[in-house]
Amino acid sequence: MALDLNLSQKFRRLSFLGMITVVYVHAFNFDDRYLWSGRPFEEVLNFENFLQVFIANGLLRFGVPLFFFRAGFLMAETDEHYTFKSRFSKKLKTLLMPYFAWALLAILVTYFFESQPFLNQFVVSAQLGKFGLSVHQWNWEQWLTGLAGDPISFQLWFLRSLFIYSLLYPILVLGTTKRPWILLGFFTLAWVSGINLLILEGEGILFFTIGIVAQKHKWNLSVIAGFINKYQLWIPTLIVVSLKAWLSFLPDNIMICWYLHHVQQLLLLLTFWGLYDASLGKISNHIWLDKASRYNFFIYGFHVPILYYLTDLTFHFVGKESMTRLGVFILVPMILILFSMLWGWIMDKVFPKAFWVLTGGRV
Repeated sequence: MALDLNLSQKFRRLSFLGMITVVYVHAFNFDDRYLWSGRPFEEVLNFENFLQVFIANGLLRFGVPLFFFRAGFLMAETDEHYTFKSRFSKKLKTLLMPYFAWALLAILVTYFFESQPFLNQFVVSAQLGKFGLSVHQWNWEQWLTGLAGDPISFQLWFLRSLFIYSLLYPILVLGTTKRPWILLGFFTLAWVSGINLLILEGEGILFFTIGIVAQKHKWNLSVIAGFINKYQLWIPTLIVVSLKAWLSFLPDNIMICWYLHHVQQLLLLLTFWGLYDASLGKISNHIWLDKASRYNFFIYGFHVPILYYLTDLTFHFVGKESMTRLGVFILVPMILILFSMLWGWIMDKVFPKAFWVLTGGRV
């Protein structure tokens, strides 16, 4: 059965917007850039710093749950067309092929930056290096690790996890056939507690499984969106996001922020799912958005590590005052997103075979 046209369009458009949110999450540019659920901040609590945390570690943190939900839903929607062997073959092409391609490209970009005396300092300051060595110093084993196990382009973990989940799909379907709430409850506990289940990380496996359950049990996603809009879920969502951002600047709130982060992710996913129907969902032919979504993978694959290098390069010239940091946070990702889409368009038109490889055969 073909996916409903409106739902397919909704998934595609929200995925494009979700990809932009991922770039902005990674654009977070405090001195310590690593964001995690209960992350405290030692920077001064002022408007600029609060706004960046509110956006990067709050308002835009729905992209990854959305991508996993979409992947689980679509896999369940089309599973009758695949055997385990044919699905494995397809995922090798659509997930692992671009995984290795973008991982290699990140290494080559880093190699180029390292080769330029002026640019090398930004590779060092970005702190994305592996093994405590420059790429120039890697041996063949480190090259293999940088390609397959621990790439510089760390965002590729999503493709690796999704490949594993696709292999586990038959087991997940079996586990959600009669009593899905038991499995969902177990995965929710793992997600909230931060426990990784061997090769499974809680956030991804939970929302991937929710997508499977939503399709297999025929959840009415339009009714859910209507309920969300009717009761204006965006109001409590903004309250939770704001509270969590504020508390993260105050001492001794790590656990509170940890749990609020999970609450906000669920609320954000629901809120944006509903808001789509009240906004973009009413526009059946939004040409620029539909065309732009074709280049999702270029935004995804290209933005790390180049985003980090360009951010530090910009800081070199403009400084790092809090207002400047906010401006860099807003503008550099925007420029990089537009460049990624332009590059994707050129590759699509001029080098279609390379475009095919980098997007996993997506058309």
